[in-house]
Amino acid sequence: MVPLSYHDFFSGCATIAGALIGLLFVAISVSPEKLTGDTARTDHQVRAGAAFSALVNTMVIALVALLPGAGLGEASLILAAAGLATTAGLILVLYREHGTVRRGDIAMFLIMLVLYGLQLANGIKLNAAPHDVNAVDNQGVLAIGFFLFGIARAWQLVGARDFNLASALAAMIHRPGGAGPHPADGEQPGRPGAEEP
Repeated sequence: MVPLSYHDFFSGCATIAGALIGLLFVAISVSPEKLTGDTARTDHQVRAGAAFSALVNTMVIALVALLPGAGLGEASLILAAAGLATTAGLILVLYREHGTVRRGDIAMFLIMLVLYGLQLANGIKLNAAPHDVNAVDNQGVLAIGFFLFGIARAWQLVGARDFNLASALAAMIHRPGGAGPHPADGEQPGRPGAEEP
């Protein structure tokens, strides 16, 4: 049973996870050719699966935590086992398609395995002591970790070359001044429609 002091946190997690899953569906529907059909790319499918798995995991944990009398430990065990199985499946799909797993994908899979492994260990602890506040707190920290992982994978999925948002922003800031859109003939920058003297 989750203490009442955690209900606002898990309620927020459920809301955020639902919104992010919806945005993931939108990102996928904007460029469906990357994930389905003859031009589908396995690496995009794997990233989408990884992001979806992490976000659904967090949403279900948050919803279970809000159910009165629900066993958060049992839910953690089931979701961690499902997550580990999903990770193994994604590794097999990628390896079978390319015959190798790239360094960036290895890092992604290691993070997934660590997150789900920690969730499994915490689920065992919660199952043994359902009222252990430290274990509930650990589950909250893991939820944040799953959010960050899911967002990073979605960031890659939409076409960003680097999943590090800070480096992407730095690249935009350091872009030369003339790299932006140019004014149309007869227009001055900053004054649309104004003609040159």
